[in-house]
Amino acid sequence: MSMRTCVVGLGQPAAGDDGVGFAVLEELRRRAVPDETELLRVSDATDLISLLEGGARVVLVDAVLASPAGVVMELAPEDLSQRAPQPASSHGISAAQAIELAGALSPNGAPPHIRIVAVTIGRPDRYRTGLSPEVAAAVPEAADRILSLLGD
Repeated sequence: MSMRTCVVGLGQPAAGDDGVGFAVLEELRRRAVPDETELLRVSDATDLISLLEGGARVVLVDAVLASPAGVVMELAPEDLSQRAPQPASSHGISAAQAIELAGALSPNGAPPHIRIVAVTIGRPDRYRTGLSPEVAAAVPEAADRILSLLGD
């Protein structure tokens, strides 16, 4: 039996390009994802904590602040706090903080099984919906990368 996988789009669609995680989920819904895959929209990174404690494999898709906009990157959790790109945190706590907290709360202290597919964006625009052309063009590539991870 395959392990359950949650693909979690983290974002704020009312903040322009910070909604890229949700756009990638919509792209994945148009494609065939494995039966054991659940697609979830999350606007607050604190919601990641309970998902990560549940033991499912998690693929997080989120925006990171870096230039140029529209580059798709695959990151490990430790990359979020060590790399130059910064998570676009219009979410309260950052994704990196939520992942660290989930690991700390784990009974055995083990880090959760998570991979991150990130799309670089410029500073999010508050109260603007829709993606910039550069970020919108990256959505199919991000979906391809996630489908590749799901096949592993």
